[in-house]
Amino acid sequence: MHAPNIALEPKPAAANRSSKDRFIEAAASEFIEAGYDGCTIRAIAARAGTSIASLSRNWTGKRHLFEDVFGHHFGIINQAQLDNLDAVSQADAPALVDVLFAFYRPVLAPARQDGTAPASHHVYCKALSDPSEEAKEIVRPLVAEVRTRMIGFARQCLPGLAEQELFLAMTVINGTYVYPQIQGARLASVMGLKQADMDWDAAALSLAQMVSGGLSAFHSARIGQ
Repeated sequence: MHAPNIALEPKPAAANRSSKDRFIEAAASEFIEAGYDGCTIRAIAARAGTSIASLSRNWTGKRHLFEDVFGHHFGIINQAQLDNLDAVSQADAPALVDVLFAFYRPVLAPARQDGTAPASHHVYCKALSDPSEEAKEIVRPLVAEVRTRMIGFARQCLPGLAEQELFLAMTVINGTYVYPQIQGARLASVMGLKQADMDWDAAALSLAQMVSGGLSAFHSARIGQ
């Protein structure tokens, strides 16, 4: 069971191979490989096949560039999540499993042939877990609206939990989709599975059911004390 009219995947932006777009694409690839602190303007320019001077015509530096990089990739996923959560909110009493499916489906994408996640999904999940303080500062406002909506749904679906318990519930909710996108290929290889063969619609629903079942059982035990 899940809410109707849930977007299965974010809609990709129209292709455009301008110099600025090449920089954004190259920066995303460098970030995926090296993390925020590990990627450099020089490496990004080389990967984009253009000069550092060309980059400076569009951005004042690395942080300014990554505000656009993260903004582009997060925007695609955030919009799909918000649209899904809007659909779920039409119910008088949204079920936690429906909320989670609406949240998870846009960030769980079929793996490419090389076993990695599509760029937006990989950038999104890796940026959420990147240890760089500067990366965190860029990401924080990008996820604020979705995070606020999800905390509101969690309070509604799991009423009465203490703040620390609600915090732990949110760590479970958020951590569940990050690992499959940035480390899932490794685990799939160990288990002899091919990520590219997975049904990610079914996977998103399964994760929603697992997490909602566990949190609902915890909530019942806590409130029943």
